[in-house]
Amino acid sequence: VERAWSQQQRFVADASHELKTPLTVILANLAIVRGRPGETVASQEQWLAGTETEARRMQGLVGDLLDLARTPDPAALRAGFAPVDLTDLVEGEALQFDSVALDRGVAIECDLAPALRVEGDAARLERLVGVLVDNACKYAEEGSTVEVRLAAEGREAVLAVANRGPLIAPEDLAHVFDRFFRVDAARTRADAPDDGQPAAGGWGLGLAIAREIARDHGGAIAAASIPEPGTGAARTTFTVRLPRA
Repeated sequence: VERAWSQQQRFVADASHELKTPLTVILANLAIVRGRPGETVASQEQWLAGTETEARRMQGLVGDLLDLARTPDPAALRAGFAPVDLTDLVEGEALQFDSVALDRGVAIECDLAPALRVEGDAARLERLVGVLVDNACKYAEEGSTVEVRLAAEGREAVLAVANRGPLIAPEDLAHVFDRFFRVDAARTRADAPDDGQPAAGGWGLGLAIAREIARDHGGAIAAASIPEPGTGAARTTFTVRLPRA
């Protein structure tokens, strides 16, 4: 009970901290606009656009928080499951991130077993795959390849997404699926681009959501980061195991 209470307090504190920055920017921008009542909307586009960007960031964060906070009834959740062609789903998500990978100077290589099917929620499984591919592209060494593998192992469908990039230390690896945990503590919201998305370090919620999705589907997710001798880099792999249909 003490541990659960401590985790809840930390979760609320972290969420409040993440919401504080965009709210501060929104209030500052609105104060500037209100202080210039005689100016046109067009002349104040900078402040209005900044307000919209921060509001969209908050919308994304709140959506993620709601996704994590929900406690669905397992029976009701599974009642809504349907057969999903996981091969097609993974291939589609990988294609969606081709432009992202190109922009970050990396390539995506897929090796997918044909016609692997699972029972589940296709939209949430897309979110799971998207989180892993996006993270792999984000932290991959420039000029390297992100590997997406899908194979059948007994009664399980096994998805592995690997990249070559910075080593995740063992003490960090144990917490990568924790809410709001970020390996690179130096990354801040100030690094965020003006595209409605979080900074390169994200909010630290993506992998937590991925774990919840895997668990909701009767599966599991794990991470490994193995240093490559003499290179200063590491091969990091996130592996998801789901029951086959």
